[in-house]
Amino acid sequence: MNVRQSFLFNTIFALCVNFVIKPVWVFGIDRTVQNELGGDAYGIYFAIFNFTYLFQILLDFGLQNYNQTEIATDNSRFAKLFPGMLSAKLVLTIFYLILTIAAGIILGYAAHSFFPWLILNQILLSFNIFMRSNISAHRLFIKDSFLSVLDKFLMIIGCSFMLIPSIRFIPLTVDNFVWIQTASLAATTLICIYYNLQLSSSFEWKFDIPLFKKIVIQAIPFALIYFLMTIFYRVDTVMIEQLLGDKGAREASIYAQSYRIMESVNNIGYIVSGVLLPLFAFQLGKKENIHQILKQGYNIMFTVIIPIVVGGVFYAKDIIHTLYPGEDPTYSGEIFTILLLNFIPVGLLYVLGPLLTAKRLFRIMIPSLTIASIMNVVVNLVLIPKYGAYGAAITTFGTQIFMLTIYWLATYFLFQLNINWKTIARSASYILLAIAMNYGMKSTNIFWLYGLAITGFSSLLISLLLKIISKETLSLKIGD
Repeated sequence: MNVRQSFLFNTIFALCVNFVIKPVWVFGIDRTVQNELGGDAYGIYFAIFNFTYLFQILLDFGLQNYNQTEIATDNSRFAKLFPGMLSAKLVLTIFYLILTIAAGIILGYAAHSFFPWLILNQILLSFNIFMRSNISAHRLFIKDSFLSVLDKFLMIIGCSFMLIPSIRFIPLTVDNFVWIQTASLAATTLICIYYNLQLSSSFEWKFDIPLFKKIVIQAIPFALIYFLMTIFYRVDTVMIEQLLGDKGAREASIYAQSYRIMESVNNIGYIVSGVLLPLFAFQLGKKENIHQILKQGYNIMFTVIIPIVVGGVFYAKDIIHTLYPGEDPTYSGEIFTILLLNFIPVGLLYVLGPLLTAKRLFRIMIPSLTIASIMNVVVNLVLIPKYGAYGAAITTFGTQIFMLTIYWLATYFLFQLNINWKTIARSASYILLAIAMNYGMKSTNIFWLYGLAITGFSSLLISLLLKIISKETLSLKIGD
């Protein structure tokens, strides 16, 4: 078997590439910038960053998932769709600029010098992700994996000249931090454009109004899904900063400490979903059974989720104390624990969500996401003023549990799944063994990083012994 056609190989390769680069960015660069800038300065930056992200709906408008499912189903559609998709992206960018700048002026964010550069960064990031969707739709997952970390790799190099004393020549400021991100994203986007142009030589470069209208209309359900997901993933930080008055920036900074770790962990789910979505679309387009891909996607995700979550919960205070020595590890550790538990429903949603998207089950996704978004905002309005960042963490966890329940029930009934008691027993055993190993390791007072490494490697061996990762997982292909 060609190893490049292996589902497991491509998934593990993508995970490994991201594990090498993104932790360095998250914990080596972003965390250091926060610690050196101070909580208030970074808290404002983080709140405005999430604010500009809230309006990503106007940049994406569901085009990425629509584009990916269309082209993954039939790669020959790329040459016709690409010029029209680019035209749509450019028009949407204008609307994004108008709305974000107007809202930023109203909230007072436009007064910060780095505000327009964060807007530009969101635009570049959106074009970057869109063009990568064409590459993954062609099932070129190795190339997509490199592009997925290229911007962070360039940011690490750039920020090193701002943070490492021996080579420092760039002053550490929020503005310089944002400008380095801008340069890195711009370079990555140019490379993505180059690779997209290699996918076909028969583009019709014209502004096709009928095609533009067709794309926008068909992308509306994807846009609604993207918008609703953005609300309950990003609105909490903005609400913390806005609802807590003088304490807002500080609480947002504390929340950012744990959210940064959670987002880094969530990136695992994003990577797996990036492989699963085009595969589901490809299989459904050929009218083939998706049960095997769904099962193995769950197995891989579950194998990764459990040791990270269980180990993180056991060592929550130790992790926070090591990464943020000046902070209260008790309060920050409580927030971190809740956000880390959040990865269980989120990780499984990264398996079920791509299937429902590929099948275009919008009648289920949009109403459930609408309810979840409303729940998120309403509960945050109650809990944030009382409990600060901890209240936002609780709200996020509850929302994701609700979404997982809805998506699992929809998948179970619509795709006629059977309850596999062996899988349930193996999963339960895996969780219990992970808890037991971490309990034993914690009692030895070993340094938390070593403890996580030992239990993580042991968990991988256990997943093989329990046949969660099986011969079926090893032999599954990504398509012809």
